[in-house]
Order: sequence, then C-alpha cells, then structure tokens
Amino acid sequence: MAAYVMGAGIAGLHYISMAAMRLPAITRFSPLLVTVSIVLAALFSLIALLMAFGLREETRWTVPRRLGSAAVMGAAVSAMHYTGMAAASFIPAASPDLTHAVNISAVGNNAIGIVTLIVLVAAMGTSSVDRRASVEAERVNQELERRVVERTSQLTLANDALVESEERFRKLVEALPDAIFVVSDDRIVFVNPFGVKLLGAQQPEQIVGKDLSEFIHPGSLASIRRRMADCYQTGLASPPMEHVVVAFDGSSVDIESAAIPITWKGSPAIEAIAHDIRERKQAAERLREYEKVVEGVEEMIVVVDREYRFVLANRAYLKFRNLAAEQLIGRLIPEVVNPGVFESVAKAKLDECFQGKVVAYGLRYTYPHLGERDLFISYFPIEGPKGVDRVACILQDVTDRKQAEAALRRLQAELARVTRIATVGILTSSIAHEINQPLAAVVANSSASLRWLGLQPPNLEEAREAVAHTAAEANRASEVLARIRRLLQKAPPQMAQLDVNEIIREVLALAEHEVLRGGITVETELANDVPAAMGDRVQLQQVMLNLVMNAIEAMTTITGRPRKLLIKSALHPDGVLVQVQDSGTGIDSELMDRMFEPFFTTKPLGIGMGLSIGRSIVEAHGGRL
Repeated sequence: MAAYVMGAGIAGLHYISMAAMRLPAITRFSPLLVTVSIVLAALFSLIALLMAFGLREETRWTVPRRLGSAAVMGAAVSAMHYTGMAAASFIPAASPDLTHAVNISAVGNNAIGIVTLIVLVAAMGTSSVDRRASVEAERVNQELERRVVERTSQLTLANDALVESEERFRKLVEALPDAIFVVSDDRIVFVNPFGVKLLGAQQPEQIVGKDLSEFIHPGSLASIRRRMADCYQTGLASPPMEHVVVAFDGSSVDIESAAIPITWKGSPAIEAIAHDIRERKQAAERLREYEKVVEGVEEMIVVVDREYRFVLANRAYLKFRNLAAEQLIGRLIPEVVNPGVFESVAKAKLDECFQGKVVAYGLRYTYPHLGERDLFISYFPIEGPKGVDRVACILQDVTDRKQAEAALRRLQAELARVTRIATVGILTSSIAHEINQPLAAVVANSSASLRWLGLQPPNLEEAREAVAHTAAEANRASEVLARIRRLLQKAPPQMAQLDVNEIIREVLALAEHEVLRGGITVETELANDVPAAMGDRVQLQQVMLNLVMNAIEAMTTITGRPRKLLIKSALHPDGVLVQVQDSGTGIDSELMDRMFEPFFTTKPLGIGMGLSIGRSIVEAHGGRL
C-alpha cells in the first residue's frame, strides 16, 4: 500500500508539473505509457521503501549498499521521468496566455538550486541525526532491558529465597513440640499442628476464627487478658506463666505459655507459645508421693533420673552422708560420689536398671567422714509415661553386719575345732587300734628281719621283704597320725578340687574300729561319674565323720535285726549328692524341726553342735544338709 501511495504521489507530481507548463502547443498523453510510468513509479517506490526501512541497521548500511541504493533511486527517477516524457506529444496551437507566468531570473534559478541543496543537506543531516538517535535509543533500550532482566532475576531470586525461608519457617513451626497460637482482636488467627493436637481438634479450621475465651478456662481468662494488654502496651514479651485451657472434649489441660507482641497481616497481634506441662505436674506429684513414702523409711533411699541427677533423697541418706538436701538435689552423681567408682561400677548397673531390670550388688566404699564401709545397693526401675525415667536406689550399710558375720564365722570355726576334738576323743579307742596295728606289725616284721639276718648264711631275701613290710606299716601309722593332726589343726579353710568318694573312704577308714566294735555292716554305693567338688578337705571330713558317728551311735541299742550303714554318692544337677542312711530307731517327728538348733541333742553325752556346725559348713560350700 505504501508503494502505491508513493508511486501515485510521484506520478501526480510529474503530470501536474507538465500540465502547469505554458507552451504554444496542446499536450496529448499515450494511455499505455502513462500506465507504464505509474507502474514504474510504484515499483521503484517499493524498492526505495525496502531500502529505506530494511537497511536502517548501522551494521547493514555499508558503502556498497549506499552506492547501490543511490543508483537504484537515480534509475527510478530517470525511468519515471523519461517514460512520462515519452507518453506526452505536442500539437501546435495559438500563443499561450502568459499573463500569470512567472519570470525567473538566473539568480532565482541559482537560488532555487541552492535552497534545494540546502534542503537536501538538511534532510541528510536530519536523517543522520535521526539514525544516531535511533541507535542511541536502541542502546538505551537494550541497557534498560538488560537492567530490567537483571532486576527481575534478582527479584525472582529474592522471592525464591523468601518462599524458601517461609517454607522453612512453616516446617519449623509445624515441627515444634510446643503449641503456637496467634491472637488478633481476641480471635485465634493461626494455630500450628501441636496446638491442634493440644486442644484435641482434628483440623486447624476448628480453632481458627474462634474467640479466645472459648478455649481458656474461666479461672485463667482474666490473667491472660491482662498479660495480653501489657504486651500490647509495652511491646515486650511476657514471662512464662501457668494456665489452664479447655480441650474440645471438655478436659482441662495445664500449660505454661509466654506471650510475644507481633504484627499479623498489618494488624497488631499476640503470639502465644504454650507448653504442655501435664507430665511435669504428674512427675512432681509422683515425686511428692515418693517423698512422703521414703521419708520415714530407715533404709537410705535416693532417686535419680536418666541424666544421673539426684531428684530425691530421704532423711536417712542425707544424715548418713552428712549433707543438706540443697547440697544434693539437682546435682550429678559423679559430683557427689567418687567419679571412678561411678564410671567403673554404678553407671553400668544404673543403665541396666533403666532397661527395666532390678539390680542388686555389694560395694566397699570409702567416705571422707566415715572411712571404709560395706554397702549393699539395690536399684528399682520407676515407670513414667514414656517408660523407665527414674531409678530408686536403696543403700544399706552392712559393715556392722559383715563384721558380726566374720566374728560368727570365727566362732563357728572354733566350735568346729572343739567339736572335732570331742569327736576325736570319742574315737580314741579307734585311733589307738589304728595306730597299734601298724606298730605291732612293725615290731613283728623287725623281729623277723633280725631272725632272717641271724641265720648262717643270712637269708637276705626274706630279711629284705620283712624290712619292706616294716616300712609300709610305719607309713600307715604315719598316715593315721597325719589325718588326726589335720582334723585337729586350727587353720583357715583351704579350698581345692576334691574327690568326694575319696573323702568318704578316708572317713570310713578313720572310723573302722568303731564300726567293727559296734557290729555294723558298712555298704557303699559310690558313683564313678560324680564330678570334683570345690571345698575344704578337713571341713568336709568333719561333716562326714559326724554323720557316720551319729549313725553308729544310733544303732548301738538295736537288737534282733542287722545294724547296717549305707553311704551313697551320685551325680546331682547342682553338683554331688551324698546320702548317709542307718537302720536305727529314727528320729521323733516332734523333734525334727529342732535337729539343727545349736546345743540341742538327744544323746546323753552330746553337746548338740555337730549337726549345727555341719549345716553351716555345707551351706558355706554352697550346698544343703
């Protein structure tokens, strides 16, 4: 369309100018050539427009292109002009009317040419300035676009960072183990998930928008309103205070909350951070109950938590340690007791108790003001809402008891020795027989040896055999004396692996004369698979000898039936089982419960200590009589 308009303008200019000529002739135009001239005007206008607007970029406006453009424009003007001239023909006519013609002098023509050049130069200058202005405007636009893009990128990053920060804050608020409420104009405008859970709701929508008074216990509402007013007025956070809120099911929930003044969506608001203190109150109540229970107990009792911190100590423990409650409660165990003892013994025992086990152990501990003391310590787990959270420690000072037990053991050992001496006194004739036999054999064999040596020639073989028998009998007498000496000696127990069957045989050998004198038949059923037992040989011989002598004495009055002593040994799940059975009259059932009482006896000459001492010896060996 622009090419047509421009072509029409050029054609109109040409043909109007020709019509303005004053000539003595009539001008006629060829329709075909006129049409061709107009078409050429439009075509070259299109080319000129394309060159004018398509080559505006500075990088594309090179010298060859400029020359080409000038040549095209020159050709266009010439083609248009001469085609238009060819389209006109002139026919002679009368003289023209020149009354209105303008006579232009040479100066005027020159002036017109100069003005035309000036206009052309001005147009070229204007075009250059316009082009440079366009380039500068383009550069400014590009810089603005760059800055806009950069700023947009910065804003995008800032917005992403803000979104990320808001997301982190949201997750933090949702993950907090405390309830968060935002109150504006006495209405709840925000609540986090824990707050929803605290009030027993299912969705935040059940809480948001409700009036604060719907969830606050009437007894706490006035103090909360005063605290909120102080926050608004001072702009400072309030200290934590305990209150009561009402859950959806109507139950009361004890909380500890702090109020912080904030701005919520352009309006002043209060952010309340609430902590559920029901468990803490229950723990405090349980602690008060513990205190009531343990205060009057004679045993020393302390309670510690999972951090090994003292939370309770009764009067007995504080008195024993010579401490005040303020010096103990809240402190760590290693700050009060020896850290080495705690790390090496107590800590492992406490950890075992925190797993739900009852633990007991003995410990010798040195106190600065008491010296070395023997303690028996028991740990008992205390269940809380989330499992074992405390341990009750019961301490018993067993120093005096252990000393008494040691003295009793010494006394028992002395009584046992006395009993052994008394038993040996009873066995005097048996001992004499045991010694006389080898001594008589020694004398006889010595005499025989002398006789064999006195022969001519001496019978050395027989003499040598007699001397050998003499030595054997002498050794037998020595063994009897050694057994008696071991039985009578005053020495601490010597624990060793022993053959129980061998001990039985040794005791039967020692009591052989009494067995023969009483006309008693001895039978033994000694198992070969019994294991070795840990014990003191002399003490176990004493127990066995006492039982054998009791059996012999129980059968001295038996007539009309055999006097039989049966001794058995067998394998037992707990070690070795030894049974001593006689065919005497037995024991009166009314006296059975008193058999092991010290100084109780049914024998006319007995002292009543044999079975009592025997039982203590067997129990000291971890057995049962």
